[in-house]
Amino acid sequence: MNEVYIISEICGQWGGSIRRAEQMILQSKIAGADAVKVQLYDTYKMPGDDRQKWEYLNITKENFLNLKSFADNLNIDFFASAFDKERFTWIQESNVKVNKIASILLEMNIDLCREMVNTNMPTFCSLGKWQDSENLPFKNADNVQYLHCVYKYPHYFKEAASLMPKLFNNKITGYSDHTVGLEACKEAVNRGAKIIEKHYTINYNLQSDTEAAHICSMDMKQLSDLRNYCDNRK
Repeated sequence: MNEVYIISEICGQWGGSIRRAEQMILQSKIAGADAVKVQLYDTYKMPGDDRQKWEYLNITKENFLNLKSFADNLNIDFFASAFDKERFTWIQESNVKVNKIASILLEMNIDLCREMVNTNMPTFCSLGKWQDSENLPFKNADNVQYLHCVYKYPHYFKEAASLMPKLFNNKITGYSDHTVGLEACKEAVNRGAKIIEKHYTINYNLQSDTEAAHICSMDMKQLSDLRNYCDNRK
């Protein structure tokens, strides 16, 4: 495995198109990502108003399994963040090797998060919405690796660097990025991060509805640059 594990987050930049999602997985593989990640939710159970406008981003179980098969054929890791118990069972039944707890789920449903962790499935957990700076969410859970995260779409390098751990450690091992550009990701690597997660796009002109996350995304050229930086830094 690469020293720095790069996760390409393709939701919601896939735009409801399975063909585009497959293109994003293929491009992510070619550019050097170790994994691609999707999000599994029922839009009507998520916070916020006008939820019907996001219905096109729902991933069905069939589409989830098809995307996993596509990624498996490319030999790139594939996993997901589930936002309800039903969709977490999809993850368990699909033989996906890793679970990802989105930081907002810590706020929405901490009991479900605990259920996930108690399965002993290897888990990445973002901390953007976690308010207790003195304690991590799941004490003595050896199957959890935490990702530092700032829950703000978008923000910029100066703010990200000021809030980032001075050194990453064996519990807060990675960084989930919501900044414009790659500077913050590279700084996290310089500080010892072993996992980098960032949204991915195939075209910055697409998807005005998800503009905030889209601005934070990397394209194929930037992903390749990040891979080279991680592999060749002194």
